[in-house]
Amino acid sequence: MKNKLKVLLIGSGGREHALADSILKSSSLGELKVFPGNGGFDTDLILSETEISIKDKSKFIEYIRSSNTDLVVVGPEDPLVFGISDWCAEINIPCFGPSAYCAQIEGSKHFAKEMMKKAKVPTASFAVFLDHESAWTYAQKELLPLVVKADGLAAGKGVTVAFELVEVKRALDEIFLESKFGKSGNKVVIESFLEGEEASLFVITDGNNYMCLPAAQDHKRAYDGDIGPNTGGMGAYAPAPIVTPLVLAEVKDRIIEPMLSEFRSTGNVYKGLLYVGLMITKEGNPNVVEFNCRFGDPETQCVLRLIDEDILPIFYAASTNSLPKRELQLKQGSSSVVVLAAKGYPDSPQKGMVLEVPPNEGNVIVYHAGTKKENDKLVASGGRILGITAIGDNLKKAIDSCYEFLLKIKTHDTYYRKDIGRRAL
Repeated sequence: MKNKLKVLLIGSGGREHALADSILKSSSLGELKVFPGNGGFDTDLILSETEISIKDKSKFIEYIRSSNTDLVVVGPEDPLVFGISDWCAEINIPCFGPSAYCAQIEGSKHFAKEMMKKAKVPTASFAVFLDHESAWTYAQKELLPLVVKADGLAAGKGVTVAFELVEVKRALDEIFLESKFGKSGNKVVIESFLEGEEASLFVITDGNNYMCLPAAQDHKRAYDGDIGPNTGGMGAYAPAPIVTPLVLAEVKDRIIEPMLSEFRSTGNVYKGLLYVGLMITKEGNPNVVEFNCRFGDPETQCVLRLIDEDILPIFYAASTNSLPKRELQLKQGSSSVVVLAAKGYPDSPQKGMVLEVPPNEGNVIVYHAGTKKENDKLVASGGRILGITAIGDNLKKAIDSCYEFLLKIKTHDTYYRKDIGRRAL
């Protein structure tokens, strides 16, 4: 690895703002550029659409070559599923993110379930359908609850947990008849329901060796008490106590290692970040709810704050088949993130509200997601606006710090959950 790396970070959310924060602290960093970024980034870091495209392969490669970029770090799933890591491989530039083939682990629920089946990974039983009629006929004969999933990418919104048949019917109508998720709904996976407690585990890997970050627990529902519509995530905390050392050992043995081995057997080595979405039964048995091919958001915002070493050489090593066989160095204590969202999120979030955000203080760092700069003012531009993060000696201290800081933010037409971390507390 060169002494100083020129890094390109792809993405525009709170996850990418947190990744940038960690990368900018690296002694191995020469220069960081970001595309497309958001209102929380220094303007001199952000590339314009005239300089780069992540949809036009030739324009992307032209920028990478002309800028002498040493490493590309990809935040969101879409560019990975569309093959941006393969574009980098063609010109021998390391990319922290899996190939298009491997990214199908998130890009296709069916692909992921078949891979799990071959690797004998514990997960829910499933069936796959290409049309409304056969899916509905099947569902009527099965035990409820059922989980209905659009096969492709749906920005975290293509999953319905149905406790009644009318909910199954509604989900199938939206996917097949109303084309709510476009091509992502050309195929549907119907799964049996897994009971237990959810956790997110991020795994950095070069396809052979791997390092686990502290397990986190996300809060998907919009409102307190886990009610309301599913969102991209309203807050998270780490480490999640449900993932005990015994549970983690079983996850490594029965899930991570078999999946990496299964990918190797296809001739497609999985490199980058493997997100393992877990359901842990009351007996302590881990099952896979889903895999993602990238860091989760907002969990990344609190998990990265617990890493106690330079993360950039780790990303580079994972991208160049040279990840050391050891554990990550972690801080003691806990971390949390509480998301400030726009009124109406997730269905029809309001935009354009002026935000007055005080500077980071003490153990609190604010990561921007749906923000942009407009006439020297910071305004809301998306559903999830900010992620307020904190670390503390214990979880209560971390969470209290987040809520104390939220009271200082001046804006209107926003909301946040007031019970983040309640299960652990």
